[in-house]
Amino acid sequence: MAAALSSGVAAAVAYAQGVTGGEIPACRYVREAAARFLGDLADAERGEGPWAFRADLAEAAMLFAEQLPNIKGPEAGRPLRLMPWQRFVFTNLFGFVERGTTTRRFRQAVVYVPRGNGKTTFAAPIALYLTFIEGEGGAEGYAAAVTRDQARILFDAAQQMVRRSPGFREAFGVAERANAIYQERSASKFVPVSSDAKALDGLNVQVAVCDEIASHKTSEVYDVLLTAMGKRRHPLLLSISTATGNNHGIGRQLWDYAVRVLAGTQEDQRLFALIYTLDDGDDPWEEAAWIKANPSWGQAVQPDAIRAIMRQARNNPAQEAAARTRHLNIWVGADEALFSTRAWKGCADPALTLESLEGRDCHVAVDLAATTDLTALALVFPSRGPDGKPHYDVLARCYLNEAAVLEARNPSYPGWAAEGWLTVTPGNETDMQTIEEDLRSLAARFRIKSLAFDPWQARQMRQSLAADGLPVVEFPMRTANLSEPTKELGAAMLAGRIRHDGNPVLEWCLGNVVGHYDARGNVYPRKARPEQKIDAAVALIMALGRATSGQADEEGSFWEFLANPVLV
Repeated sequence: MAAALSSGVAAAVAYAQGVTGGEIPACRYVREAAARFLGDLADAERGEGPWAFRADLAEAAMLFAEQLPNIKGPEAGRPLRLMPWQRFVFTNLFGFVERGTTTRRFRQAVVYVPRGNGKTTFAAPIALYLTFIEGEGGAEGYAAAVTRDQARILFDAAQQMVRRSPGFREAFGVAERANAIYQERSASKFVPVSSDAKALDGLNVQVAVCDEIASHKTSEVYDVLLTAMGKRRHPLLLSISTATGNNHGIGRQLWDYAVRVLAGTQEDQRLFALIYTLDDGDDPWEEAAWIKANPSWGQAVQPDAIRAIMRQARNNPAQEAAARTRHLNIWVGADEALFSTRAWKGCADPALTLESLEGRDCHVAVDLAATTDLTALALVFPSRGPDGKPHYDVLARCYLNEAAVLEARNPSYPGWAAEGWLTVTPGNETDMQTIEEDLRSLAARFRIKSLAFDPWQARQMRQSLAADGLPVVEFPMRTANLSEPTKELGAAMLAGRIRHDGNPVLEWCLGNVVGHYDARGNVYPRKARPEQKIDAAVALIMALGRATSGQADEEGSFWEFLANPVLV
Protein backbone atom coordinates (compact mmCIF):
# COMPACT_ATOMS: atom_id res chain seq x y z
CA MET A 1 0.00 0.00 0.00
CA ALA A 2 2.77 2.41 0.96
CA ALA A 3 4.29 2.23 -2.54
CA ALA A 4 1.09 3.58 -4.09
CA LEU A 5 0.67 6.43 -1.64
CA SER A 6 0.78 10.02 -2.84
CA SER A 7 3.61 12.26 -1.74
CA GLY A 8 2.00 13.91 1.29
CA VAL A 9 0.70 10.69 2.80
CA ALA A 10 3.93 8.89 1.96
CA ALA A 11 5.83 11.56 3.90
CA ALA A 12 3.55 11.00 6.90
CA VAL A 13 4.12 7.23 6.75
CA ALA A 14 7.87 7.75 6.47
CA TYR A 15 7.73 10.03 9.52
CA ALA A 16 5.90 7.41 11.56
CA GLN A 17 8.36 4.74 10.48
CA GLY A 18 11.29 6.99 11.34
CA VAL A 19 9.86 7.59 14.80
CA THR A 20 9.17 3.94 15.57
CA GLY A 21 12.52 2.92 14.11
CA GLY A 22 14.44 5.40 16.23
CA GLU A 23 15.83 7.45 13.34
CA ILE A 24 13.68 10.44 14.36
CA PRO A 25 14.09 11.48 18.03
CA ALA A 26 10.74 11.40 19.80
CA CYS A 27 9.29 10.80 23.26
CA ARG A 28 7.29 7.74 24.26
CA TYR A 29 3.94 9.39 23.49
CA VAL A 30 4.94 10.20 19.92
CA ARG A 31 6.32 6.70 19.44
CA GLU A 32 3.02 5.30 20.68
CA ALA A 33 1.06 7.58 18.32
CA ALA A 34 3.23 6.50 15.39
CA ALA A 35 2.87 2.81 16.25
CA ARG A 36 -0.90 3.22 16.59
CA PHE A 37 -1.06 4.85 13.15
CA LEU A 38 1.06 2.19 11.43
CA GLY A 39 -0.96 -0.57 13.07
CA ASP A 40 -4.27 0.97 12.02
CA LEU A 41 -2.92 1.51 8.51
CA ALA A 42 -1.92 -2.16 8.25
CA ASP A 43 -5.36 -3.24 9.51
CA ALA A 44 -7.04 -1.02 6.94
CA GLU A 45 -4.90 -2.48 4.15
CA ARG A 46 -5.91 -6.02 5.18
CA GLY A 47 -9.55 -5.03 5.42
CA GLU A 48 -9.64 -5.66 9.15
CA GLY A 49 -11.35 -3.53 11.76
CA PRO A 50 -13.92 -0.76 11.38
CA TRP A 51 -11.66 1.74 9.62
CA ALA A 52 -10.65 2.16 6.00
CA PHE A 53 -7.86 4.44 4.86
CA ARG A 54 -8.42 6.96 2.04
CA ALA A 55 -5.14 8.46 0.98
CA ASP A 56 -6.93 10.69 -1.51
CA LEU A 57 -8.95 12.40 1.23
CA ALA A 58 -5.85 13.08 3.29
CA GLU A 59 -3.96 14.30 0.27
CA ALA A 60 -6.75 16.68 -0.73
CA ALA A 61 -6.68 18.37 2.68
CA MET A 62 -2.89 18.75 2.54
CA LEU A 63 -2.97 20.11 -1.00
CA PHE A 64 -5.48 22.71 0.13
CA ALA A 65 -3.32 23.73 3.08
CA GLU A 66 -0.30 24.18 0.85
CA GLN A 67 -2.21 26.55 -1.41
CA LEU A 68 -2.55 28.95 1.52
CA PRO A 69 0.22 31.43 2.33
CA ASN A 70 2.46 31.64 5.34
CA ILE A 71 1.62 34.80 7.23
CA LYS A 72 4.58 35.14 9.62
CA GLY A 73 8.34 34.75 9.71
CA PRO A 74 10.84 34.47 6.86
CA GLU A 75 8.39 32.37 4.81
CA ALA A 76 5.62 34.99 5.00
CA GLY A 77 3.82 35.33 1.66
CA ARG A 78 5.07 32.00 0.35
CA PRO A 79 2.87 28.90 0.18
CA LEU A 80 2.74 26.77 3.30
CA ARG A 81 5.08 23.81 3.36
CA LEU A 82 3.76 21.28 5.82
CA MET A 83 6.45 19.67 7.92
CA PRO A 84 6.52 15.87 8.30
CA TRP A 85 4.90 15.89 11.74
CA GLN A 86 2.13 18.17 10.44
CA ARG A 87 1.57 15.80 7.53
CA PHE A 88 1.28 13.04 10.13
CA VAL A 89 -1.57 14.98 11.79
CA PHE A 90 -3.38 15.64 8.50
CA THR A 91 -3.02 12.04 7.36
CA ASN A 92 -4.53 10.71 10.57
CA LEU A 93 -7.39 13.20 10.75
CA PHE A 94 -8.47 12.99 7.11
CA GLY A 95 -7.28 9.57 5.98
CA PHE A 96 -9.15 7.22 8.31
CA VAL A 97 -12.85 6.81 7.62
CA GLU A 98 -15.64 4.42 8.55
CA ARG A 99 -15.40 1.46 6.20
CA GLY A 100 -17.60 1.89 3.13
CA THR A 101 -18.16 5.63 3.74
CA THR A 102 -16.30 8.92 3.71
CA THR A 103 -17.27 9.63 7.32
CA ARG A 104 -14.11 10.53 9.18
CA ARG A 105 -13.03 8.36 12.09
CA PHE A 106 -11.71 11.01 14.46
CA ARG A 107 -14.19 13.38 16.10
CA GLN A 108 -11.74 14.72 18.68
CA ALA A 109 -8.04 15.47 18.46
CA VAL A 110 -5.51 16.75 20.98
CA VAL A 111 -2.08 17.97 19.94
CA TYR A 112 0.41 19.20 22.53
CA VAL A 113 3.62 20.70 21.24
CA PRO A 114 6.02 23.42 22.46
CA ARG A 115 5.53 26.97 21.29
CA GLY A 116 6.91 28.02 17.95
CA ASN A 117 6.47 24.64 16.26
CA GLY A 118 3.60 25.72 14.02
CA LYS A 119 0.37 24.75 15.81
CA THR A 120 -1.50 27.56 14.11
CA THR A 121 0.08 26.69 10.76
CA PHE A 122 -1.77 23.39 10.58
CA ALA A 123 -4.83 24.24 12.72
CA ALA A 124 -6.01 27.24 10.68
CA PRO A 125 -6.05 25.36 7.32
CA ILE A 126 -7.87 22.44 8.95
CA ALA A 127 -10.54 24.81 10.24
CA LEU A 128 -10.94 26.51 6.85
CA TYR A 129 -11.07 23.21 4.98
CA LEU A 130 -13.75 21.69 7.18
CA THR A 131 -15.83 24.87 7.18
CA PHE A 132 -15.72 25.82 3.51
CA ILE A 133 -14.31 23.02 1.32
CA GLU A 134 -16.06 19.81 2.37
CA GLY A 135 -19.48 21.11 1.33
CA GLU A 136 -21.23 20.76 4.67
CA GLY A 137 -24.36 22.92 4.55
CA GLY A 138 -24.45 25.65 7.14
CA ALA A 139 -21.09 24.60 8.52
CA GLU A 140 -20.11 26.36 11.71
CA GLY A 141 -16.42 26.70 12.48
CA TYR A 142 -15.05 28.22 15.66
CA ALA A 143 -11.73 29.47 16.92
CA ALA A 144 -12.27 29.00 20.64
CA ALA A 145 -10.32 30.09 23.71
CA VAL A 146 -10.76 31.38 27.25
CA THR A 147 -10.62 35.03 26.19
CA ARG A 148 -11.65 36.70 22.98
CA ASP A 149 -8.11 37.98 22.44
CA GLN A 150 -6.74 34.44 22.62
CA ALA A 151 -9.48 33.17 20.29
CA ARG A 152 -8.55 35.83 17.78
CA ILE A 153 -4.98 34.56 17.45
CA LEU A 154 -6.10 31.53 15.47
CA PHE A 155 -8.98 33.38 13.82
CA ASP A 156 -6.71 36.23 12.69
CA ALA A 157 -4.27 33.71 11.19
CA ALA A 158 -7.08 32.09 9.21
CA GLN A 159 -8.40 35.50 8.19
CA GLN A 160 -5.01 36.59 6.88
CA MET A 161 -4.69 33.36 4.91
CA VAL A 162 -8.07 34.06 3.30
CA ARG A 163 -7.22 37.70 2.54
CA ARG A 164 -4.00 36.68 0.80
CA SER A 165 -5.64 33.89 -1.24
CA PRO A 166 -7.75 35.53 -3.98
CA GLY A 167 -8.01 32.24 -5.87
CA PHE A 168 -9.54 30.53 -2.84
CA ARG A 169 -11.99 33.37 -2.27
CA GLU A 170 -13.12 33.40 -5.89
CA ALA A 171 -13.36 29.63 -6.41
CA PHE A 172 -15.31 28.94 -3.24
CA GLY A 173 -17.16 32.21 -2.73
CA VAL A 174 -15.48 32.90 0.59
CA ALA A 175 -15.37 36.43 2.01
CA GLU A 176 -14.34 37.93 5.31
CA ARG A 177 -15.29 40.72 7.63
CA ALA A 178 -13.69 41.95 10.83
CA ASN A 179 -15.16 39.19 13.00
CA ALA A 180 -16.18 36.46 10.58
CA ILE A 181 -15.17 34.49 7.51
CA TYR A 182 -18.25 33.30 5.61
CA GLN A 183 -19.54 31.52 2.52
CA GLU A 184 -22.91 32.77 1.33
CA ARG A 185 -23.82 29.84 -0.91
CA SER A 186 -23.56 27.27 1.89
CA ALA A 187 -24.46 29.62 4.77
CA SER A 188 -21.20 28.60 6.44
CA LYS A 189 -19.09 30.72 8.76
CA PHE A 190 -15.90 30.68 10.82
CA VAL A 191 -15.82 32.97 13.87
CA PRO A 192 -13.95 33.43 17.17
CA VAL A 193 -15.70 32.52 20.44
CA SER A 194 -14.64 32.59 24.07
CA SER A 195 -15.89 31.90 27.58
CA ASP A 196 -16.62 35.60 28.03
CA ALA A 197 -19.06 35.49 25.11
CA LYS A 198 -22.70 35.87 26.14
CA ALA A 199 -24.07 33.16 23.90
CA LEU A 200 -22.01 29.98 23.74
CA ASP A 201 -25.13 27.83 23.73
CA GLY A 202 -27.07 27.10 20.55
CA LEU A 203 -24.00 26.23 18.47
CA ASN A 204 -23.98 23.53 15.78
CA VAL A 205 -20.30 22.73 15.45
CA GLN A 206 -18.72 21.33 12.30
CA VAL A 207 -15.20 22.18 13.43
CA ALA A 208 -13.83 23.93 16.50
CA VAL A 209 -10.25 24.57 17.44
CA CYS A 210 -9.69 25.05 21.17
CA ASP A 211 -6.52 27.12 21.29
CA GLU A 212 -4.16 26.79 24.29
CA ILE A 213 -6.50 24.40 26.05
CA ALA A 214 -3.96 24.05 28.88
CA SER A 215 -4.74 27.63 29.95
CA HIS A 216 -8.47 26.94 30.37
CA LYS A 217 -9.18 26.97 34.11
CA THR A 218 -12.53 25.25 33.62
CA SER A 219 -14.00 22.94 31.00
CA GLU A 220 -16.79 25.41 30.15
CA VAL A 221 -15.77 26.21 26.58
CA TYR A 222 -14.69 22.67 25.77
CA ASP A 223 -17.89 21.11 27.12
CA VAL A 224 -20.13 23.49 25.19
CA LEU A 225 -18.32 22.75 21.92
CA LEU A 226 -18.25 19.01 22.50
CA THR A 227 -21.98 18.81 23.20
CA ALA A 228 -22.74 21.00 20.17
CA MET A 229 -21.38 18.45 17.65
CA GLY A 230 -24.24 15.96 17.87
CA LYS A 231 -26.08 17.09 14.72
CA ARG A 232 -23.11 16.74 12.38
CA ARG A 233 -22.05 13.61 10.47
CA HIS A 234 -18.34 13.93 11.16
CA PRO A 235 -17.43 17.04 13.14
CA LEU A 236 -14.03 17.69 14.68
CA LEU A 237 -13.06 19.25 17.99
CA LEU A 238 -9.33 19.94 17.77
CA SER A 239 -7.51 21.04 20.93
CA ILE A 240 -4.01 22.45 20.51
CA SER A 241 -1.78 23.65 23.29
CA THR A 242 1.50 23.87 25.10
CA ALA A 243 1.75 22.69 28.71
CA THR A 244 1.41 25.29 31.48
CA GLY A 245 1.35 25.38 35.27
CA ASN A 246 -2.44 24.88 35.32
CA ASN A 247 -2.39 21.28 36.50
CA HIS A 248 -6.06 21.15 37.48
CA GLY A 249 -7.77 22.40 34.32
CA ILE A 250 -9.35 20.67 31.35
CA GLY A 251 -6.05 20.85 29.46
CA ARG A 252 -4.25 18.59 31.92
CA GLN A 253 -7.26 16.28 32.06
CA LEU A 254 -7.17 15.89 28.27
CA TRP A 255 -3.40 15.29 28.38
CA ASP A 256 -3.78 12.53 30.98
CA TYR A 257 -6.66 10.98 29.05
CA ALA A 258 -4.65 11.08 25.81
CA VAL A 259 -1.70 9.41 27.55
CA ARG A 260 -3.96 6.53 28.56
CA VAL A 261 -5.36 6.22 25.05
CA LEU A 262 -1.88 6.12 23.54
CA ALA A 263 -0.73 3.55 26.10
CA GLY A 264 -3.74 1.37 25.29
CA THR A 265 -5.14 1.45 28.82
CA GLN A 266 -8.09 3.58 27.66
CA GLU A 267 -10.13 2.58 24.62
CA ASP A 268 -11.15 5.52 22.44
CA GLN A 269 -11.08 4.94 18.71
CA ARG A 270 -12.50 8.41 18.02
CA LEU A 271 -9.67 10.37 19.65
CA PHE A 272 -6.46 11.29 17.86
CA ALA A 273 -3.65 12.21 20.26
CA LEU A 274 -0.14 13.51 19.72
CA ILE A 275 2.07 14.78 22.56
CA TYR A 276 5.61 16.13 22.16
CA THR A 277 7.61 16.37 25.38
CA LEU A 278 10.50 14.64 27.18
CA ASP A 279 10.72 11.15 28.57
CA ASP A 280 11.35 10.46 32.23
CA GLY A 281 15.07 10.58 32.82
CA ASP A 282 15.83 12.96 29.95
CA ASP A 283 18.14 15.83 30.88
CA PRO A 284 16.18 19.02 30.08
CA TRP A 285 19.45 20.92 29.61
CA GLU A 286 20.77 18.66 26.84
CA GLU A 287 20.19 19.62 23.21
CA ALA A 288 19.12 16.07 22.39
CA ALA A 289 16.13 16.58 24.69
CA TRP A 290 15.23 19.87 23.01
CA ILE A 291 15.23 18.19 19.60
CA LYS A 292 13.03 15.40 20.90
CA ALA A 293 10.42 17.84 22.23
CA ASN A 294 10.39 20.15 19.19
CA PRO A 295 9.36 18.37 15.97
CA SER A 296 9.99 21.53 13.92
CA TRP A 297 13.64 21.73 15.04
CA GLY A 298 15.73 23.43 12.38
CA GLN A 299 12.63 24.57 10.48
CA ALA A 300 10.08 26.67 12.37
CA VAL A 301 12.14 26.28 15.55
CA GLN A 302 15.53 27.95 15.30
CA PRO A 303 18.21 26.00 17.23
CA ASP A 304 20.31 29.06 18.10
CA ALA A 305 17.31 30.79 19.66
CA ILE A 306 16.44 27.76 21.83
CA ARG A 307 20.07 27.36 22.88
CA ALA A 308 20.17 30.95 24.07
CA ILE A 309 16.85 30.68 25.91
CA MET A 310 17.77 27.46 27.68
CA ARG A 311 21.25 28.70 28.61
CA GLN A 312 19.76 31.76 30.25
CA ALA A 313 16.96 29.78 31.96
CA ARG A 314 19.41 27.33 33.49
CA ASN A 315 20.95 30.13 35.52
CA ASN A 316 17.73 31.96 36.32
CA PRO A 317 15.07 30.17 38.39
CA ALA A 318 12.47 32.78 37.46
CA GLN A 319 12.86 31.77 33.79
CA GLU A 320 13.27 28.04 34.25
CA ALA A 321 9.57 27.21 34.60
CA ALA A 322 8.68 29.24 31.51
CA ALA A 323 11.42 27.53 29.50
CA ARG A 324 10.29 24.08 30.58
CA THR A 325 6.66 24.70 29.67
CA ARG A 326 7.04 26.77 26.52
CA HIS A 327 9.98 25.01 24.89
CA LEU A 328 9.93 21.49 26.35
CA ASN A 329 6.16 21.11 26.91
CA ILE A 330 6.58 20.05 30.55
CA TRP A 331 3.88 20.73 33.12
CA VAL A 332 5.20 22.57 36.16
CA GLY A 333 3.74 23.66 39.51
CA ALA A 334 3.31 27.30 38.53
CA ASP A 335 3.65 29.37 35.37
CA GLU A 336 6.30 31.64 36.88
CA ALA A 337 7.90 29.42 39.49
CA LEU A 338 10.30 31.34 41.68
CA PHE A 339 12.61 28.47 42.61
CA SER A 340 14.57 26.05 40.46
CA THR A 341 13.23 22.55 41.03
CA ARG A 342 16.31 21.22 39.24
CA ALA A 343 18.59 22.98 41.71
CA TRP A 344 16.47 21.85 44.67
CA LYS A 345 16.60 18.20 43.60
CA GLY A 346 20.37 18.52 43.30
CA CYS A 347 20.60 19.44 46.99
CA ALA A 348 18.86 16.29 48.23
CA ASP A 349 20.69 14.00 50.66
CA PRO A 350 18.67 10.99 51.90
CA ALA A 351 21.19 10.55 54.73
CA LEU A 352 19.97 13.77 56.33
CA THR A 353 17.73 12.91 59.31
CA LEU A 354 16.72 14.42 62.62
CA GLU A 355 19.01 11.91 64.29
CA SER A 356 22.01 13.07 62.29
CA LEU A 357 21.40 16.66 63.47
CA GLU A 358 20.83 15.85 67.14
CA GLY A 359 21.85 18.61 69.55
CA ARG A 360 22.60 21.28 66.94
CA ASP A 361 21.45 24.88 66.90
CA CYS A 362 18.44 25.49 64.70
CA HIS A 363 15.75 27.99 63.84
CA VAL A 364 12.14 26.81 63.57
CA ALA A 365 9.17 28.46 61.87
CA VAL A 366 5.52 27.46 61.73
CA ASP A 367 2.91 28.26 59.09
CA LEU A 368 -0.48 27.31 60.50
CA ALA A 369 -3.78 26.41 58.85
CA ALA A 370 -6.94 24.85 60.22
CA THR A 371 -8.82 23.23 57.33
CA THR A 372 -7.89 22.89 53.65
CA ASP A 373 -4.35 24.31 53.67
CA LEU A 374 -1.35 22.44 54.95
CA THR A 375 0.17 23.29 58.29
CA ALA A 376 3.95 23.15 58.13
CA LEU A 377 6.94 23.64 60.35
CA ALA A 378 10.46 23.99 59.01
CA LEU A 379 13.80 23.58 60.73
CA VAL A 380 16.92 25.34 59.48
CA PHE A 381 20.32 24.33 60.87
CA PRO A 382 22.83 27.02 59.78
CA SER A 383 26.57 26.48 59.53
CA ARG A 384 29.61 28.03 57.89
CA GLY A 385 30.75 26.03 54.88
CA PRO A 386 34.33 25.39 53.72
CA ASP A 387 33.83 28.19 51.20
CA GLY A 388 33.26 30.61 54.08
CA LYS A 389 29.62 31.11 53.10
CA PRO A 390 26.49 30.21 55.05
CA HIS A 391 25.18 26.69 54.49
CA TYR A 392 21.88 25.25 55.69
CA ASP A 393 20.54 21.82 56.56
CA VAL A 394 16.76 21.96 56.32
CA LEU A 395 13.90 19.66 57.24
CA ALA A 396 10.14 20.09 57.24
CA ARG A 397 7.08 18.50 58.79
CA CYS A 398 3.63 18.88 57.23
CA TYR A 399 0.19 18.29 58.73
CA LEU A 400 -3.33 17.99 57.34
CA ASN A 401 -6.69 16.89 58.67
CA GLU A 402 -8.18 13.56 57.68
CA ALA A 403 -11.17 15.05 55.83
CA ALA A 404 -8.93 16.99 53.43
CA VAL A 405 -6.89 13.85 52.71
CA LEU A 406 -9.95 11.69 52.09
CA GLU A 407 -11.40 14.29 49.74
CA ALA A 408 -8.09 14.05 47.84
CA ARG A 409 -7.79 17.75 47.17
CA ASN A 410 -4.35 16.70 45.99
CA PRO A 411 -4.20 13.10 44.70
CA SER A 412 -0.72 12.75 46.21
CA TYR A 413 -1.91 13.34 49.78
CA PRO A 414 -2.77 9.70 50.59
CA GLY A 415 0.55 8.47 49.26
CA TRP A 416 2.52 11.07 51.18
CA ALA A 417 0.63 10.16 54.32
CA ALA A 418 1.36 6.46 53.84
CA GLU A 419 5.07 7.20 53.37
CA GLY A 420 5.23 9.35 56.49
CA TRP A 421 5.82 12.69 54.78
CA LEU A 422 2.41 14.00 55.82
CA THR A 423 1.00 13.75 59.35
CA VAL A 424 -2.77 13.25 59.25
CA THR A 425 -4.89 14.34 62.22
CA PRO A 426 -8.49 13.15 62.82
CA GLY A 427 -11.54 15.19 61.87
CA ASN A 428 -12.01 18.09 59.49
CA GLU A 429 -9.64 20.53 61.18
CA THR A 430 -5.93 20.07 61.70
CA ASP A 431 -5.19 19.32 65.36
CA MET A 432 -3.07 22.13 66.80
CA GLN A 433 -2.28 20.07 69.90
CA THR A 434 -0.38 17.55 67.77
CA ILE A 435 1.78 20.32 66.35
CA GLU A 436 2.40 21.85 69.76
CA GLU A 437 3.52 18.49 71.13
CA ASP A 438 5.88 18.01 68.19
CA LEU A 439 7.41 21.42 68.84
CA ARG A 440 8.03 20.54 72.49
CA SER A 441 9.65 17.29 71.39
CA LEU A 442 11.94 19.13 68.99
CA ALA A 443 12.90 21.60 71.70
CA ALA A 444 14.11 18.69 73.81
CA ARG A 445 16.36 17.42 71.02
CA PHE A 446 17.81 20.63 69.56
CA ARG A 447 18.96 24.04 70.70
CA ILE A 448 16.16 26.09 69.18
CA LYS A 449 17.46 29.64 68.81
CA SER A 450 14.13 31.04 67.60
CA LEU A 451 10.62 29.77 67.01
CA ALA A 452 8.84 32.02 64.50
CA PHE A 453 5.10 32.50 64.09
CA ASP A 454 2.98 34.93 62.13
CA PRO A 455 1.62 37.19 64.91
CA TRP A 456 -1.92 36.69 63.55
CA GLN A 457 -1.73 32.95 64.13
CA ALA A 458 -2.14 30.64 67.14
CA ARG A 459 -1.99 33.11 69.99
CA GLN A 460 -2.75 30.45 72.58
CA MET A 461 -0.08 28.08 71.21
CA ARG A 462 2.52 30.84 71.16
CA GLN A 463 1.76 31.87 74.72
CA SER A 464 1.90 28.26 75.94
CA LEU A 465 5.22 27.56 74.26
CA ALA A 466 6.72 30.86 75.43
CA ALA A 467 5.68 30.03 79.00
CA ASP A 468 7.71 26.82 78.69
CA GLY A 469 10.77 28.83 77.79
CA LEU A 470 10.81 28.36 74.02
CA PRO A 471 12.18 31.43 72.18
CA VAL A 472 8.95 32.41 70.43
CA VAL A 473 9.28 35.39 68.06
CA GLU A 474 6.88 37.15 65.75
CA PHE A 475 7.45 37.04 62.01
CA PRO A 476 4.96 39.37 60.28
CA MET A 477 4.22 38.21 56.73
CA ARG A 478 5.38 41.40 55.04
CA THR A 479 7.51 41.88 51.95
CA ALA A 480 10.21 43.55 54.02
CA ASN A 481 10.56 40.38 56.09
CA LEU A 482 10.19 37.79 53.33
CA SER A 483 12.12 39.25 50.42
CA GLU A 484 15.72 38.67 51.52
CA PRO A 485 15.30 35.11 52.85
CA THR A 486 13.35 34.26 49.69
CA LYS A 487 16.25 35.48 47.56
CA GLU A 488 18.77 33.71 49.80
CA LEU A 489 16.84 30.45 49.46
CA GLY A 490 17.00 30.64 45.67
CA ALA A 491 20.68 31.56 45.69
CA ALA A 492 21.57 28.82 48.17
CA MET A 493 19.81 26.22 46.03
CA LEU A 494 21.75 27.23 42.92
CA ALA A 495 25.06 27.28 44.80
CA GLY A 496 24.46 23.97 46.54
CA ARG A 497 24.56 25.57 49.99
CA ILE A 498 21.38 23.76 51.11
CA ARG A 499 20.98 20.13 52.11
CA HIS A 500 17.56 18.48 52.53
CA ASP A 501 16.10 14.99 52.84
CA GLY A 502 14.03 14.96 49.63
CA ASN A 503 10.70 15.63 51.34
CA PRO A 504 8.20 15.53 48.40
CA VAL A 505 5.64 17.75 50.16
CA LEU A 506 8.23 20.48 50.64
CA GLU A 507 9.38 20.06 47.04
CA TRP A 508 5.79 20.40 45.78
CA CYS A 509 5.24 23.55 47.84
CA LEU A 510 8.49 25.10 46.60
CA GLY A 511 7.50 24.34 43.00
CA ASN A 512 4.21 26.19 43.52
CA VAL A 513 5.79 29.44 44.72
CA VAL A 514 5.56 32.40 42.36
CA GLY A 515 7.15 35.75 43.04
CA HIS A 516 5.47 39.13 43.19
CA TYR A 517 8.04 41.91 42.75
CA ASP A 518 7.62 45.52 43.77
CA ALA A 519 9.22 48.58 42.19
CA ARG A 520 12.28 48.24 44.43
CA GLY A 521 12.99 44.67 43.42
CA ASN A 522 11.65 43.14 46.63
CA VAL A 523 9.92 39.81 46.17
CA TYR A 524 6.90 38.40 47.99
CA PRO A 525 6.33 34.63 47.67
CA ARG A 526 2.79 33.58 46.91
CA LYS A 527 0.76 30.89 45.13
CA ALA A 528 -0.76 31.30 41.70
CA ARG A 529 -3.94 29.35 42.47
CA PRO A 530 -5.69 28.16 45.65
CA GLU A 531 -5.02 24.48 45.00
CA GLN A 532 -1.27 25.04 44.73
CA LYS A 533 -0.17 25.00 48.36
CA ILE A 534 3.03 26.75 49.44
CA ASP A 535 2.78 26.45 53.24
CA ALA A 536 5.92 24.34 53.72
CA ALA A 537 7.89 26.71 51.49
CA VAL A 538 6.68 29.72 53.51
CA ALA A 539 7.70 28.04 56.76
CA LEU A 540 11.15 27.38 55.30
CA ILE A 541 11.52 31.01 54.20
CA MET A 542 10.51 32.20 57.66
CA ALA A 543 13.02 29.90 59.37
CA LEU A 544 15.72 30.93 56.92
CA GLY A 545 14.88 34.55 57.66
CA ARG A 546 15.47 33.90 61.35
CA ALA A 547 18.70 32.03 60.61
CA THR A 548 20.13 34.77 58.42
CA SER A 549 19.06 37.42 60.91
CA GLY A 550 20.86 35.48 63.62
CA GLN A 551 24.03 35.34 61.55
CA ALA A 552 24.02 39.10 61.13
CA ASP A 553 23.62 39.58 64.88
CA GLU A 554 26.30 37.05 65.81
CA GLU A 555 28.82 38.53 63.40
CA GLY A 556 28.10 42.01 64.68
CA SER A 557 27.75 43.30 61.14
CA PHE A 558 25.40 46.14 61.96
CA TRP A 559 25.88 47.93 58.66
CA GLU A 560 25.45 44.72 56.63
CA PHE A 561 22.28 43.98 58.52
CA LEU A 562 20.87 47.43 57.79
CA ALA A 563 21.79 47.09 54.13
CA ASN A 564 20.04 43.72 53.90
CA PRO A 565 17.11 43.83 56.35
CA VAL A 566 15.69 40.39 56.76
CA LEU A 567 13.50 40.48 59.81
CA VAL A 568 12.24 41.41 63.06
